[in-house]
Amino acid sequence: MNTMKRCCTNELQLKHLKRELQVLLQQLQSDLDAERVEQRQEMSQLNRTEVLDRGEASSVVGLQQTSLSRIKQLEEEINECQNALERIEAGRYGYCEQCGEEIELNRLMANPTAVLCVRCQSKDELQRNGRSIKL
Repeated sequence: MNTMKRCCTNELQLKHLKRELQVLLQQLQSDLDAERVEQRQEMSQLNRTEVLDRGEASSVVGLQQTSLSRIKQLEEEINECQNALERIEAGRYGYCEQCGEEIELNRLMANPTAVLCVRCQSKDELQRNGRSIKL
C-alpha cells in the first residue's frame, strides 16, 4: 500500500479517474491503429495508380502530412494517458509538477491527464506566448 499523501481526490474519485484514463487510452490506441491502417491503404493505392500531375501530387503530399500530424498527436495523447496512469500507481497523481500544490478536482475531471494546476498552466501559457507575468 502506498503511504504517500493523496491529493484532493478520495479513493472513489481516483478509481473513476483511473477508469476514465484507461477508457481514453483504449480509444486513442484504437484511433491510432485506424489512422495507421488508413495511411498504409492510401500509400498502397498511391503506389498502384498512374503518374500524378503536380496538383494531384501536391494534394497527396498534403494528405500524408495531415495523416502524419494526426498520428503524432495521437501518440502524444497516448503518452500523456500512460504517464497519468503511472502517476496514479506511484501516488503522485493530482499534484502540480511545477509548484507541488494539489490540482483542483474539477480540472482533473475535465482533463485527467493534467500535470499543472490552473495557476501554473496559465503562467506557462503566457510565457510560451512571449508574455511574462507573476501569478
